[in-house]
Amino acid sequence: MLPSNSPQPQRRTWPYAVTAVTVLAIQQGWAAQQVITLAVSLLVLIALITSAGRE
Repeated sequence: MLPSNSPQPQRRTWPYAVTAVTVLAIQQGWAAQQVITLAVSLLVLIALITSAGRE
């Protein structure tokens, strides 16, 4: 049995967040080009945050 203070692996929740925001935009009637722009922007933002966190 592991001690209660052992480090837990981090769950990556950003894929779920990007998916949820993208689906919401589609449900709200956004045009396809707007949804694509939104998704790309979110992925670029996540990439920047992830790369900054590694340094």
